[in-house]
Amino acid sequence: MKSMELVGLNTKYYRYQQRLTQEQYANKTKFKIAYISTIETGDANLTCKNIDSIAESLGIKPADLFNEETAKLAKKLPPRVDMYK
Repeated sequence: MKSMELVGLNTKYYRYQQRLTQEQYANKTKFKIAYISTIETGDANLTCKNIDSIAESLGIKPADLFNEETAKLAKKLPPRVDMYK
């Protein structure tokens, strides 16, 4: 997996763990919802500053955003957080 995809999938995975919708997470991070979506689809070319912001907002280390195992788990998540149990 490429770095952008890893970061995107892991962002989604940890956001789901906190049961946050993209809208709730956008409010928490001050990023726009469209940007959250772009990150999670692996289409955002993030700066180190934004990677640090994402990790801090999720309460994880920046290195956790590059974990292939959690990224694979994220691929199995439902399309919406309210469907996650």
